[in-house]
Amino acid sequence: KKGKLQAKNEKFVTSFNAMHSDEHPFLPIWMAVETITFGSLVTLYKGVENSIKQEIANSVDVSDLVFESWLSSLKGIRNIAAHHGRLWNRELNIKPKIPRGTKHPEWSVVRVGNDRVFGLLTIEQYMLNIIAPQSQWSTRLRALLEQYSEIPLKDMGFPEHWKTSPIWNLE
Repeated sequence: KKGKLQAKNEKFVTSFNAMHSDEHPFLPIWMAVETITFGSLVTLYKGVENSIKQEIANSVDVSDLVFESWLSSLKGIRNIAAHHGRLWNRELNIKPKIPRGTKHPEWSVVRVGNDRVFGLLTIEQYMLNIIAPQSQWSTRLRALLEQYSEIPLKDMGFPEHWKTSPIWNLE
């Protein structure tokens, strides 16, 4: 219910409803997706037919099974963070699948585990490299890690030479 109330206050929703609610009682899907929670988006992905899952997953060059595991894992860490839970050295309950090195050699240059936050950070960086290559997220993350250099990266699953991974080596 809270999500629906928030959606009603979005300008694009009120504008659409003012102009089209008589003939279209529901928002178009591209608008509705903007208003739903990440958890609902994951549920929506899980519920669509396999050909649609595959098409979505193909956009980031992974299988639909890998992509679905990524969404579930990202949903899990999003919920931990949203509820101010400890994340930095936590062993993850929902483990993402890591792409096979035979098809995706960039994932095997540096061992990327799936049980700590580094694996999910690598998934996020991998997707950003594809969908927003201009993003400065990895630069900001590196600066944050340097600012708090007393925090042991190994406890977050960072391998020793993580910066040499093609996924992270953007220089």
